[in-house]
Amino acid sequence: YSVEIGGKTLTAIFTDLAEQAHGSVMLKYGETIVLATACMSKDRQNGLGFFNLTVDYVERFYASGKISGSRFVKREGKPSEDAILASRVIDRTLRPLFEQSIRHAVQVIVTVISVDDNDPTILAVNAASLALAVSKIPWNGPVGCVRIGKYDDETLKINSSQKLREDDSQYKFDLTVCGKNGNINMIEASAHQTDEKELEMALVRASEEIAKLEDFQKKIVKEIGKEKRVIEKEVISSESVELFNKNILPKMPDAIFAGAGKAKIDELHNVWNKMVADKYTEREDFTLEDNLFDDTENDILHQKAIEENKRADGRKMDELRDLYAQAGGVSSVLHGSGIFYRGGTHVLSVLTLGGPDDRHMFDGMQTKAEKRFMHHYNFPPYSSGETGRAGFTNRREVGHGALAEKALAMVLPSALEFPYTIRLVSESMASNGSTSQASICASSLALMDGGVPILAPVAGIAIGLMYESDAKYKILTDIQGPEDHYGDMDFKVAGTREG
Repeated sequence: YSVEIGGKTLTAIFTDLAEQAHGSVMLKYGETIVLATACMSKDRQNGLGFFNLTVDYVERFYASGKISGSRFVKREGKPSEDAILASRVIDRTLRPLFEQSIRHAVQVIVTVISVDDNDPTILAVNAASLALAVSKIPWNGPVGCVRIGKYDDETLKINSSQKLREDDSQYKFDLTVCGKNGNINMIEASAHQTDEKELEMALVRASEEIAKLEDFQKKIVKEIGKEKRVIEKEVISSESVELFNKNILPKMPDAIFAGAGKAKIDELHNVWNKMVADKYTEREDFTLEDNLFDDTENDILHQKAIEENKRADGRKMDELRDLYAQAGGVSSVLHGSGIFYRGGTHVLSVLTLGGPDDRHMFDGMQTKAEKRFMHHYNFPPYSSGETGRAGFTNRREVGHGALAEKALAMVLPSALEFPYTIRLVSESMASNGSTSQASICASSLALMDGGVPILAPVAGIAIGLMYESDAKYKILTDIQGPEDHYGDMDFKVAGTREG
């Protein structure tokens, strides 16, 4: 099956190559080819309190005709940063369209088979959508994904070549946009202080191409799609509902709206957990009772925001939490430092400058290059008052680090003007939402404290949404913990006064 997208032919190929996968497709665009597969576990995972979706984007060096690796190991090792970021783009696009009550494991694997000058990440999102759409796995897709931007001139280009995108100092903006039915559900962007109206025009244009991709996929599903598996939703007992309504529900509003943080509502949740365990001594799985608490908290947060303009910590819809900032003052050994608080979110960012020899050399599937600027983000367990594994960099940390790096890279001086290698490390010290955006603010302070001649300070903020219908919704400025967890959008936006 073929369709024209951005002036080039996109082809979907269905064969028995991966015949045991529940859904599979090879997607070809130019000479870039990806294989996407989707599988769902046969049995339900009892005792699991969340939807278990795993997305893996797998790079193979043969895709670009390279034998890479170290002198002694000539096979791919752990996923590269590019692969982790691609996995997160696919995950963030697919995940909201699953019924979150599903307790069967779902895994999507996208393998890059061949690569030319076209972006395999864009292909990967569309391939993952198509693999799920034609499979028996219940999912509310399909979705479409395109890349759009202004690179070498003022013309909007769809799915531009790698050559146009690789030098971010040359292009004006570059967006990855995913969506469904005229709505957008995932954006990844980098832009040189670009006006919002210009970005809005790009999103409208992207939506037109996404609609073509959706129609293309729907046609395929109609012809070869499998009947979707019906998964019965477990129903909680009336006895548990009665126990909850009598003992917990009346206390929930006061606990939810007790100010910043989650201490009171977590305390009430623990009371409910103990009450259920004491009542059903013969049981080990209390997932349904746990979901009842979460669903009720979600409903109350939505209802109060939409109907009464009420937020968990008492702020107005467009009101920021209290801010505190400090440049320097940590240690004379450090080249630069910044401390930034936004309510209960606290971040320390530290700047280190080095010579050209300190640049980071990376050998990727498509490119082999040096980086003169790095931003790394750490989220230790104590940041959220928990215990856990320390010292291991997870996908979320890689993603948040890269997200802030994109924003900060746009205001750095050229290597000619400032030849130093620049490394920023942001430590999330306390978290109540949007530590990645606080990292941007703290890093701007650290850069200025260290004397790096940036074009302008960059600030970042997370915008949320409580949605009932197109006519009834509320936009939330500077979301904190519960609004992030239960809200309908987490839209991280970074910029300067200029754009």
